[in-house]
Amino acid sequence: MTPVDLDTQPFVKNFPKPAYETYHSFAKLGYGNYQSPLAEIQINNLNSEDRSYGVKLKHQGFYQGPVDGPNSAEDHTEVKANGSLFRDDMEIFGDLGYERDTYNFYGYSENIVAVGSPFELGQLLHSAYGRLGIRKIEQLDVFNYQATVNLRLFNDNYLAREHEASVTALVGFRANDELDGGIETNLHFTSPSDATYTAINRNYFKLHPYARYQTKGLRIKIGANVIHENDIVPNKNRDFHVFPVANASFHPVPAFGVYASYAGDVIRRTYHDFVRENPFLGPSDQLRNTIQNYEVDLGVSGNILEELNYKAGVKYGNFSNMHFFGNSAGDSTRFQLIYDDISRVLSYHVSANWNYEGVYRVDGEINYYQYTLTDLNSPWHRPEWEIKVHNTLLPDPKWMIQLNAHLLGGISAINLATDTSTTLKPIVDLHAKVDYRITPRFSVFTMGNNLLNQSYQRFWNYPVRGIQGIGGVTVKF
Repeated sequence: MTPVDLDTQPFVKNFPKPAYETYHSFAKLGYGNYQSPLAEIQINNLNSEDRSYGVKLKHQGFYQGPVDGPNSAEDHTEVKANGSLFRDDMEIFGDLGYERDTYNFYGYSENIVAVGSPFELGQLLHSAYGRLGIRKIEQLDVFNYQATVNLRLFNDNYLAREHEASVTALVGFRANDELDGGIETNLHFTSPSDATYTAINRNYFKLHPYARYQTKGLRIKIGANVIHENDIVPNKNRDFHVFPVANASFHPVPAFGVYASYAGDVIRRTYHDFVRENPFLGPSDQLRNTIQNYEVDLGVSGNILEELNYKAGVKYGNFSNMHFFGNSAGDSTRFQLIYDDISRVLSYHVSANWNYEGVYRVDGEINYYQYTLTDLNSPWHRPEWEIKVHNTLLPDPKWMIQLNAHLLGGISAINLATDTSTTLKPIVDLHAKVDYRITPRFSVFTMGNNLLNQSYQRFWNYPVRGIQGIGGVTVKF
């Protein structure tokens, strides 16, 4: 299994470059331990006033893993094409893509494969998608708009299938620099099937009208979430939901201000969402959206000397059908979804970022969660606390150094097959990446994951790879 994902943060230092140093495409090759090749190429068109397009191909594999070598291997392939046409004040855009992700169910207690027990190791996820849209280029005009049509086809190599068609639209109106508003809409038609359910149509329609006012440090937004969804859930009393949405902030000075927000919503959850969160997911009895009956957020925020931004607050929310994960009752190497009828979540959060003269940037975030549940003893496989830190250093134009940390703790886990539970060890994952530009076109890189070489588990019985490094080259053209 991959260590906790620590995506590096986008960070660009503006160095003046002559025109001949501007390149539109690149190719990257690398290799590391755990038999981990990395290959990526992105090709984009040259400067054009009326069109842009590009193609991306990427493959990364880890053909040896932490448990029984190839039995815990994984690999990831992505192919994507995108393009835009510009006509006066209108952009027509679209993309097509395909993702293929291979995992193995290696969370067994003994090497049952070696002793000849019937057992399916492989998990293969296919996802193909397309999008076609139109939008107004000048977003600050009196009237603006955007609309997209989307299609996604998903399946695994067992019985899970999920096809989805959706339409999204936004119409905005700006009265002046202080007052604006709009209406956002989302319409989704989803048809999932699996070992325990077939011929299901999960439909979702959301309308979000809003109005905003801002002046002299004061910002106010009011609106509503109007939703119709047809999930069949025990004790459900309606398909139609209307929730108020309001948030406000007041900063008498840039360095200090207060904010408050209140919102209800229906958070869409598809099988595709769940399996992206936990790739070792097996069949579950039902797919459910999460009903956010309400969530309140109160706190302070500010900007100090145009370098340091901070935010600290407390949230309290009431949710129906919040999802959790447990090792499956039928096969403990796979996970199944567990839902709680009514969940109350109190969380404390602090975040900050500091940008020093474009040379050094640090982003940090701390979250602490307290759950009060109706049907479950613990928030299975959700962390009690989480810390993220991202550092980027640009000592000169040729170097980029990134060091990130992701810490998680207090994760309770349950095995429904044996009716046992445990608390997983805290996770401390360090990730680093160094890029060195030898010439304007040619650079080398190295990156390392799980630098403390921890054998932690994000999901019970699934230890991650130990310290893992990749080195390689990048060529721009």
